[in-house]
Amino acid sequence: MKSDMQIMNELAVSSGFLKPLSEEESKGQKELLLEMYKDIAALCDKHGLEYMMGGGTCLGTIRHQGYIPWDDDLDLMIPRASYEKLVALCNAGELGDNYEIDTPSKDKDCKNPYLKIYRKNTLDVELYCEDMPFPVGIFIDIFPMDNAPKNKYVRKLKGYVSDFLQAVCTCVLYAQYPSKKYKEFMSLDPEALKRYKQRMFIGKVFCIIPHRKWVWWFDQFNARTKATGLMTIPTGRKHYFGETQPTNVFLPTKKAMFEGIEVNVPADYDAYLTALYRDYMSIPPVEKRERHFVYKFSLNTENE
Repeated sequence: MKSDMQIMNELAVSSGFLKPLSEEESKGQKELLLEMYKDIAALCDKHGLEYMMGGGTCLGTIRHQGYIPWDDDLDLMIPRASYEKLVALCNAGELGDNYEIDTPSKDKDCKNPYLKIYRKNTLDVELYCEDMPFPVGIFIDIFPMDNAPKNKYVRKLKGYVSDFLQAVCTCVLYAQYPSKKYKEFMSLDPEALKRYKQRMFIGKVFCIIPHRKWVWWFDQFNARTKATGLMTIPTGRKHYFGETQPTNVFLPTKKAMFEGIEVNVPADYDAYLTALYRDYMSIPPVEKRERHFVYKFSLNTENE
């Protein structure tokens, strides 16, 4: 069975709804993301916060000493205590006037159940987000790293509830902020349309409670476990169970090079990357490379 990413990539190429970034756009985005990273890292360093490259960015750091050539994003992982301090600093304006954030909150909705830091006066809009009331700029995802229960039965229960809440968050997001263009796009493939209808049905069932509350509950549910010697990234690519590792796999961080600058990576990046990608040093064939396609994109909306 094809993954959502495979279906989306195939439809993006054939439909004309979305476009891959041009070489010039991709280069400009990578330069801007690196600038954003430096600002975030400087703020973290100033306040003694722990942070590290995550997911595909960590993979790029180890395998390419920089961005994965066909990829266009930058992800960070931050232990919960440092993560909450960073959110507070951003809310206080410590990151500066060039940025805005979107993060789970008791009083305000946000698109994803984790911190996203956006560069103002830029545009990076995915098709399903066309009518959503959230920031639309080029962004860096900040994934909180939470403690996982030591008892395997308690951990299983927590993991299942976490994954369920996250799935509900996604479905309610689609149902609460429906996109006509996204529905049109998904209708181009029978399997994609089937999955879209399933998510919309689930979203409408749970939409009796607003998306804002589901995202907040998910975030707070994962934040409450005390230190146990195990950590997980519930919002990571492999969700709760696939991201659970001994704490010493992540901390203390090691140094590595990314686009000519020194960055932090997990202490045992081999264990971390093997769990996510298996043979992570092998270059995947073209058809299996994850790419990002955009609906609207601009490096500087002030000049338009």
